[in-house]
Amino acid sequence: MKQLSLFLIMAFASLTVFAQENMVTLSGGYSWANLEEVDAKATGYRINALYEYNPQEGKVAHGVAIGFISTSATDETVSIESVEYKLTNWPIYYAPKVMFGKNKIKIFIKGAAGIHISKYKRTGYLGEVSSNDTGFYGGLGGGLIINLSEKLFLNGEYEWAWFSNYYYDNGFMNSAMGGIGFRF
Repeated sequence: MKQLSLFLIMAFASLTVFAQENMVTLSGGYSWANLEEVDAKATGYRINALYEYNPQEGKVAHGVAIGFISTSATDETVSIESVEYKLTNWPIYYAPKVMFGKNKIKIFIKGAAGIHISKYKRTGYLGEVSSNDTGFYGGLGGGLIINLSEKLFLNGEYEWAWFSNYYYDNGFMNSAMGGIGFRF
């Protein structure tokens, strides 16, 4: 009886493994933020890779993302010489997602909570200043998924994030991205 019970528990537990969906999304797009104490808007690009695990192909997916954000700005309000700013960021974060819809198009909302590694470089009339920072990365986002086939989909999203550093005005970063995803 113990052997039968153990066999049934193992059999039913392994069924949930077959009822999962794994997704990888590669995306890129435009990022922008205001710099702290400067009248310049930093603009640039973002590249992101996301791995998601969707248990039992439900509405909630759990993801891990790593990205690269590069922004730059020029402040020309100084009368002597313009000042160049270059900021790069590596966010690494947990990204839970809630999806709505079952057909070809799904809408989603998502969160982001993790860390960032940032580099700041300012070049201008006072010389060059550079610094590194690490801290909290958190945000919210939303978007849509367009299923092209059972295994392939397009992804479009907007993400608003907050960095715990003093380079950006209030630490806010905006990103609009598009990409392609694969299910397996």
